[in-house]
Amino acid sequence: MLSRSADSMYWIGRYMERSENTIRLLRVRMNFMVGKAAEAGNDRGWQQFFSALRQPPPVMKNGVVDGEAALQMAHNLTFNADNDNSVTGSINLARTNARSVRSQLSSQLWEHLNRLYLRLHSWRDHQNWHQERDSFFRELESSVSLFQGLALSSLLHDEGWLFIQIGGHLERVISVCSLLEAHFRHFGIDGGDELETLDPLNGIGVLRACNSFESYCRVYDPRPETQFVTSFLLLNAYLPNSARFNVNQIADLLKQVAGATETRRAGDLNRIAGKLQAHLQYSQIDDVIEAGPRAFITDIMDSCNQIHDALYETYFNYEIEDVFS
Repeated sequence: MLSRSADSMYWIGRYMERSENTIRLLRVRMNFMVGKAAEAGNDRGWQQFFSALRQPPPVMKNGVVDGEAALQMAHNLTFNADNDNSVTGSINLARTNARSVRSQLSSQLWEHLNRLYLRLHSWRDHQNWHQERDSFFRELESSVSLFQGLALSSLLHDEGWLFIQIGGHLERVISVCSLLEAHFRHFGIDGGDELETLDPLNGIGVLRACNSFESYCRVYDPRPETQFVTSFLLLNAYLPNSARFNVNQIADLLKQVAGATETRRAGDLNRIAGKLQAHLQYSQIDDVIEAGPRAFITDIMDSCNQIHDALYETYFNYEIEDVFS
């Protein structure tokens, strides 16, 4: 596979996962604001929401978040094509990358991505979109999930499919960690240096934003405790949205790519992924408490950035001389 094609496949996976994460956060946050008055106690939720999506803080009015301004920012996060983190921006970029590797995608996958793209653009000028936001976001989330299912069932599981999966899993680790980091920054005691929060019930929103609340209730008491929520989303080996689960998938996929491409340059990449995998495998919640949750989460995100950089050096942007060395 050409390196530029592998690069496009990787970013298809990342952008589709990013769009799904933004959709979930928008749906949970905007459902939460129904019936909520603009008051100081609600500000942290908005600040957490925008921080998790790496967006500028919401506009303040008379000391509290301006609800109309926040709603407009949510609209932009849905439809602003110039924002790479918006739903429309992510879908557009995924489609652009898909066009460059059209011959390697199935017709079902390409047609579905086009329908999703057109559906988003048809809603962009819908004046009352927010009145039907729950059904709208649920439809979008199902469409993105269907994309993942079509990729699984209609593509050859060769290098291209492996790069799509690596991109998706890496983006999911970063998204979960960003959400938890924002949770501790705005709700945590001492800014997240302690594994305690001012409002433990906000953990329900965090779990719902990760599609993990029902799974959490099967393992723990339905009343969320910060310690258990953090452990569940970071260290659980069986939760599809946990950091540990997705890092395990990344490490395994990278080994498959190295075998499929017969590359000899993947040593550093596999070492970084394996080190992060072992770190999460052998860590317990006591280690998170000792390090501080924000510091622990930041270390995971730094490792993910190192995996991204090493992936580029190994497969996408290497010197041609390295191939023949």
